Amino acid sequence: MKLPRVLFVTGKGGAGKSTVAAAIALALSRRRPTTLADLDRRLSAAAALGATPDNSTPVKVTDSLDVIALTPRAELEAFIERIVPIRAISRRMLRSRTFGYVTAALPGLEAFLLLERLRIMAGDATLEDRYLVIDGPASGSAVELLSVSSGVKGIAPAGTLNRLADSINSFLRDATRFGAVITTTPEDLSVREGLETAATIRERIGAATVAAIVNCVPDLLFDTSELATLSPLGGHARLAVRRNCAHEYAMLVAPRFASACIPTVSLPMMFTPAIGPSELEKLGRVLDAKLLNR
Repeated sequence: MKLPRVLFVTGKGGAGKSTVAAAIALALSRRRPTTLADLDRRLSAAAALGATPDNSTPVKVTDSLDVIALTPRAELEAFIERIVPIRAISRRMLRSRTFGYVTAALPGLEAFLLLERLRIMAGDATLEDRYLVIDGPASGSAVELLSVSSGVKGIAPAGTLNRLADSINSFLRDATRFGAVITTTPEDLSVREGLETAATIRERIGAATVAAIVNCVPDLLFDTSELATLSPLGGHARLAVRRNCAHEYAMLVAPRFASACIPTVSLPMMFTPAIGPSELEKLGRVLDAKLLNR
């Protein structure tokens, strides 16, 4: 499957979604100019790359990689400022109680405008021959975000918002422009959530899943005879067994995703207190060989 122009990275909380998004963006930037759009309020992906974006202004990490921070509220403010160009009036509107009632009457409006911003960025990426990697919310919130345009169509059956919703839905369903990347760890709960998320994105939204990234896969350190030798060591032996079991379970993850026609890429466990540029480089090399070269 050829990579789409936009890769939307999601997964169970704690599975390393932001690390994977940053590593994918770094790897892609070796091939084409790339933008990482960080939707996480903690800006974890941006921080791992050493960037601190603010006010929806892109920050350069390298000559071919920049990072931008996007929030639903900022997109709503930008939208109001576009349709009401006099800044003092637009600011007063945003602070007014009446405007609060209007946004409450249109649930999901801020998220909808965020999706529209991503769609526009995707169009720009196509024109500029660049990639857009999105560090999206965790699984449940990601599905809610990607579903919001269908909800807006129900609220606004005609007019500008309806036309925008059609454009967003077409964008999400176009496998050449948009694809999801599911991040999981080699644990049953995380894998099940990843499979359910991929199925929901496909069935409810009509979007494709490019791959599942199995993060934090430990190497197999001991064979059976070595484990037998370690058995008198009590707790140390149990840790060794658990380490081997984690590796063996990770080998069972790929067939589960393959049954849903989703290819997998395994990333090694990084035994470091924090993830920074050097760790992202190592992960990026694995992704470049196993995901980007497909």
